Amino acid sequence: MKVEILMIGKISDKPYQKLVDSYLERCSRRLPVEITACKNHDELYKRLAGRENVVILDEHARCPDTGNFVIWLEKKIKSGLNRLTLCLGAADGHDPRVRAAANDQISLSPLTLNHQLALLVLSEQLYRAISIMFGEPYHKE
Repeated sequence: MKVEILMIGKISDKPYQKLVDSYLERCSRRLPVEITACKNHDELYKRLAGRENVVILDEHARCPDTGNFVIWLEKKIKSGLNRLTLCLGAADGHDPRVRAAANDQISLSPLTLNHQLALLVLSEQLYRAISIMFGEPYHKE
């Protein structure tokens, strides 16, 4: 499976970019992740065409702990689908068309996070989940 992260806007702060790149590079051996920066809601919505497994990130959705995030991701990976599309919205949230296209929604935190911080948290949690799934020593319980 390949994970695609669609986000509105791009990372303008280099320290965030460096950390995100670091986590996603570590993921790449087991779970390839690609980030696509979209200019606006319309572009993000258009990129969803034909996507079969769309998940929006929303602070009002259920917020799994790490163990439940691992279970959720493992189910997605084992579902047989080729791609998981995760959508990070803009400051004003997700477009109603994107919400309607989503099969699922999760929260990274009950707090509202800017898109750069949300992307960093998501990247780290993807790497942590992969480490747990494959018994690698990154995650300490």
